[in-house]
Amino acid sequence: MNIRSLKFLDNKFKQYLFLLGIVFFVNNIDSAEGGPCKDYGDCDEFKYSLNDMASLQRGASTFLNYCYGCHSLQYSRWGRVATDLQIPEEIFFENLVFDKTIKPGDLMIGSMSKEKSAEWFGVAPPDLTLISRVRGDDWIYSYLRAYYEDSSKQYGVNNLVYPGTAMPNVLAALQGAQKLVCKDVPVIAKNGGEKRDDYGNTITKQKCGYLEVDEGSGELNKEQFDKLIYDLTNFLVYVGEPAKATRERMGWYVIFYFLIFTALSALLYREYHKDYYK
Repeated sequence: MNIRSLKFLDNKFKQYLFLLGIVFFVNNIDSAEGGPCKDYGDCDEFKYSLNDMASLQRGASTFLNYCYGCHSLQYSRWGRVATDLQIPEEIFFENLVFDKTIKPGDLMIGSMSKEKSAEWFGVAPPDLTLISRVRGDDWIYSYLRAYYEDSSKQYGVNNLVYPGTAMPNVLAALQGAQKLVCKDVPVIAKNGGEKRDDYGNTITKQKCGYLEVDEGSGELNKEQFDKLIYDLTNFLVYVGEPAKATRERMGWYVIFYFLIFTALSALLYREYHKDYYK
């Protein structure tokens, strides 16, 4: 191996160490802040389904009825959303657009002024067009389900994923009264199993910070509410990149094309080599 090759490998090794340092630094920042979902712990996994039109339609309905009063989607247009979600414009505008002066080509800029909202809430509610790309869909799904009652806060609620949030729980009537509770959990032994006493009974300790909804206090049960939040998050993922489903579908065609092209190239290469070695 010559000197130039050794220098090349040395530079590559230094770049590798530099990248490892960046990853270690970022991971330390996340751990210092309590992880991606803060006090909630690890975010709940969310798997979007952008080909599920029924889910996207329900999510749009939930957003426009409960969220659009404060949050805008200023990079989306009414007509594009109706078309992508396969909702006829007449039905969409009659049932989900409450300002009759709005036209299909208008941007979804919201109806609340930033000045007034900042005065009322202390901060202007952010535009949510790109929230799924900034925060991540796992974060949104966890955040919308992590509100709990906290009398020390201005609106009587707090959030485990975003402690101290200025956003009230607009879905409280649907979810019900969710509170932080304590539970008896098994003590884990060094071998990873549960600790047991001399009589074989599991040893427990009290741990707080669990979310629990008072049964019957909301219009929806837990499964129904989780489904509603799934649909809402699914819609926000779509809004963040309307062409995402098409892009992913086209990606499979491209991969298939390259597989066929590679196979044909290999066969052609073999034929050329037949003549070369004659």
